[in-house]
Amino acid sequence: MREPRSAEEREFDRVVRRWMLPTFRYRRLQIGTIFAMPRFQRGWFQWRLRRAGRRIPVDDAVFMLHHGGRTALVAGWLLAAGQRAELRPVIEQDLLDVDSSGSRSDCVTVLASLGTEDDARILVAYLDWALTLPPDKPGIRVHCQPGALATLLYLDEQLGTDHAQRFLVPDGPWERWSKSLDEDDFTDWSDAVDSVRADVTFASGGDPGVRRQVLAEEDFKPWELVGPRWWWMFSRSVRQRPSRRG
Repeated sequence: MREPRSAEEREFDRVVRRWMLPTFRYRRLQIGTIFAMPRFQRGWFQWRLRRAGRRIPVDDAVFMLHHGGRTALVAGWLLAAGQRAELRPVIEQDLLDVDSSGSRSDCVTVLASLGTEDDARILVAYLDWALTLPPDKPGIRVHCQPGALATLLYLDEQLGTDHAQRFLVPDGPWERWSKSLDEDDFTDWSDAVDSVRADVTFASGGDPGVRRQVLAEEDFKPWELVGPRWWWMFSRSVRQRPSRRG
């Protein structure tokens, strides 16, 4: 006999059904096919994402952010698309919480889309702290120093400020922190800032203009681009099409 499910498990199931499964949302956001969708499919996905972002209750959004993993990923995109500025204090708390074990990159996505001086201030406070920490262990992503700095550079570009420069000076916080990384150092931030700009444009319902580049760089399967239901309908129509061979 199966043990009765806890209240938290039932709540998680409800949140998944309501906010993650529609339009195969979590999978598309997770593997990045949102930037390779055909135009008609992208527009429909963006409209549903922005509508859900405006409608999701605060309690559900906070539950998803704190649960981590795919739920936090979807929550970040929902809040970014819905421009939920009232949840900025929650984002700030999660980003600066020393005891938080979830990925902070989802919080950064929201701040990039809100795009105000208050959001830049939160990123500055996070980088002041995070660039004094050792890099995350392999396979464990808790902090997002490169993504946060790229987002701050993007906000500087939009707001006409220069908050990021004090982190990038020679022998400054970024250079000292990045020396402990195994991979190559970031010397050109233009690609990272362009990635942030693409995220913000997509969340706002625009065309990021990177579809051709993404298709050239990634090897997506057809059903990953249009979703399982659309691919099933297409393949079914092909199978039922009468043969011309007689």
